[in-house]
Amino acid sequence: MGFEKIEAKSLTDLFVQKIEGMILSGELKAGDQLPPVRELCTLMGVSRPVVTAGLIELEKMGFVEVRSRQGVYITDYRRKGTLETFNVLMRYNGGIMRDEEVRSVIEMRLANEVLCVRLVIERATPEELDSLAPMIDAIRTAASNEAAAEATYELLHEECVLSGNVFLPLFLNSMRSHCLYFCTLYCKRYGIGSLYQNRLKLYQAMLNRDVKSAIEIARGVLDDAVSGEHQLYGKP
Repeated sequence: MGFEKIEAKSLTDLFVQKIEGMILSGELKAGDQLPPVRELCTLMGVSRPVVTAGLIELEKMGFVEVRSRQGVYITDYRRKGTLETFNVLMRYNGGIMRDEEVRSVIEMRLANEVLCVRLVIERATPEELDSLAPMIDAIRTAASNEAAAEATYELLHEECVLSGNVFLPLFLNSMRSHCLYFCTLYCKRYGIGSLYQNRLKLYQAMLNRDVKSAIEIARGVLDDAVSGEHQLYGKP
């Protein structure tokens, strides 16, 4: 059992999380005006500095807009949001996403996987490609679905590093928990062997510097998930 540091959230953090939750649940919609700061303090039982600091954070993340002498308004976070907004969406509701959000994540993974595969083939040296072989074999020898998912994530992350794109591995890191979830669910439904064979075929296409085949293989499982054909993101 691992021991982790226990951290108590500040009142500002709790205020921000409360407003985030009201926005993401649809209780507060784009265009709605929040009550004045003084009223928010009374309604939520916090001080003015807590509310002021919280509104600053919410504005940074694209959830609200503070208009001078007019008030605070809820914004469309899809238009105003940042990478931190994305992270909030990933954490919302304990990481349990709605179908629309799951589909959006898979679509993003699809786009990034295709880019990653193409860049790895173009930029990785033969020695770097050789270094992926043991990581692929780790999927085959995994003792559980969870272990196979971890091995797959490590492989995907290393491919992102080998792509030479600075942001691809950082983006994958931000989605680690969800990537592990999807990989584990895939193993439960189709088996570790199926996951291993897919990654092996992709690896062989990379070794052959066959961009077209590699992209087609990379798109396979994720494409099915996006189309809903296998409903990978649904209930087991």
